[in-house]
Amino acid sequence: MKLTGRKTPDRGEPGAEKEADGVLNAEAIKRAEAGENEEPGGLLKPSWIKDYRSFATLLHEHDVPYLADSGVLLGLMREGRLLNHEKDIDLQMWAEDEESLLKLVPFAWQQGYTVTIWLYRGRVIQYRFLREDQLPVHIMLFRRSGSIAWCPAGEGTGPPYPVFLTRHFYHYFVVARKKWRERVIATEVTRWPWKARRRVGTWWVPARFFEQRVYHPLFGVYIPGEWENYLAYRYGNWRVPPERKWDIWRDDGALQLKRPEKLVDFSRYKSWDGARLLKETRKKAREEQ
Repeated sequence: MKLTGRKTPDRGEPGAEKEADGVLNAEAIKRAEAGENEEPGGLLKPSWIKDYRSFATLLHEHDVPYLADSGVLLGLMREGRLLNHEKDIDLQMWAEDEESLLKLVPFAWQQGYTVTIWLYRGRVIQYRFLREDQLPVHIMLFRRSGSIAWCPAGEGTGPPYPVFLTRHFYHYFVVARKKWRERVIATEVTRWPWKARRRVGTWWVPARFFEQRVYHPLFGVYIPGEWENYLAYRYGNWRVPPERKWDIWRDDGALQLKRPEKLVDFSRYKSWDGARLLKETRKKAREEQ
């Protein structure tokens, strides 16, 4: 299903909405229709608004072909809302469609977002949109390798050395990093200091799960056409909350505990060449302010 260019996506594609809605339990539908997207407590900062729709609307307005993914997709399809412990909005798209994200960046700046582009060995892997009053939005860029869709996966591990040596340094590092990202758009995570505190793996997913998109009118987002099979691939019995704390490095069926360069030939994939364009775009945006 393609975006139509309208501010509101075309909701008339036969069967798409019916298929997406049909397996939701009655309580999830009731919560979603009532707009109950927030719960007290959890891991949210007090100032964060637990909202994904406003950013999805921005994506629709600018024809960005994304998909809801990970915890966002799981929460919406299992419970009819974002999970209580959700800390960010996980979306994804094909790397070949990155141009649409580049065009979106100036409009995101206008709405108060700080935009950071993450690179892995010179290839764009993720866009991060940060705004003080919203959950962070992470958009992963997947590439094809035969029948597989892959994307580097990473997790910050905190200070790289014992806390008693680095607790003061690390505090200043975090503050400086925030300021730095407001000025420098691209971050190469395989270089220092980023690589000193990252655990790396690879998202490894059958590409068929991402080939078709359907619009879900109840939640106002695009989801994978085979979303049930995709959730089962990732989470197993996804309809039932796990009894123990979820650990993606142990429990996620889509995560390979190997670096991407061990699984794919990086020479096949084009290095990022958008730095010059973004610098020119930012300069123009500042001149117009």
